Amino acid sequence: MKFNFAYLTFLLLLLCSSCEKVINVNLDDSESQIVIEGEITAAKGPYTVRVSESKNFADNNDFPGRSDAVVTIKDLTTGISETLKYSGLGNYQTSVLQGTGGRSYLLTVILSGKTYTATSSMPLRGLRIDKLYASGSSLDNEDVFMVPVFSDPVGKGNYYRLRQWLNGTIIKGSYVRSDEAADGRTFDGELWYSTEPADGNPLIRNGDVMTVELQCIDKGVYDYFRTLGTTIAQDASTPSNPLSNISGGAIGVFNACRSNKLTVTAKF
Repeated sequence: MKFNFAYLTFLLLLLCSSCEKVINVNLDDSESQIVIEGEITAAKGPYTVRVSESKNFADNNDFPGRSDAVVTIKDLTTGISETLKYSGLGNYQTSVLQGTGGRSYLLTVILSGKTYTATSSMPLRGLRIDKLYASGSSLDNEDVFMVPVFSDPVGKGNYYRLRQWLNGTIIKGSYVRSDEAADGRTFDGELWYSTEPADGNPLIRNGDVMTVELQCIDKGVYDYFRTLGTTIAQDASTPSNPLSNISGGAIGVFNACRSNKLTVTAKF
């Protein structure tokens, strides 16, 4: 039987047009929200908490910092708390607090008569990246990505976040991993990111300086980044809003983590 390619093309065009659907998206301005982003590690401080305010949809993403907040962090093991000092641009910094693995920390932010709180538990132990190298993409060899290698210890309940820099410039977004279905395995996946010029991420070239940070995080922080639109996770289910660990109506996250970085020169 001889195919009529003109007829086949017509059928394909008809099928495509019948599946087309117009979707109307409501982009009305929404009320601004308080944004709280804080991190504490086992490394020497100071640690920073940023308090800002979201804008309407049509505005840019430079959230204005708030200078009128009272910010404290409490070590729930020792009961000692510290009030952070304002350092400008919405940033509040510690001066004496020292993060310790295995302890939980309570963040409290009082702003405009409202109180926002978050608790995060720092894992007892951290992990080191065993190896870091550059590799051509498994989908497109024209793109090169970083591949960190690290081994999950036996015993479920470990959660990780990975960030990457190229020549000192951070690459947008991050990765999260859990050992729920991969207990005790070695993670060695490429850290994919968009290389489209419009997204503004740098391309990896021979001789570039690559840095990857491995954070050991708790489940609340994992769930936040897992459901954040700029994060790539093993669990692809994403609700309409990220699952923040901050109560009181603010968005953002408070992250008590163990952090380790590895820097190497790209060779491929």
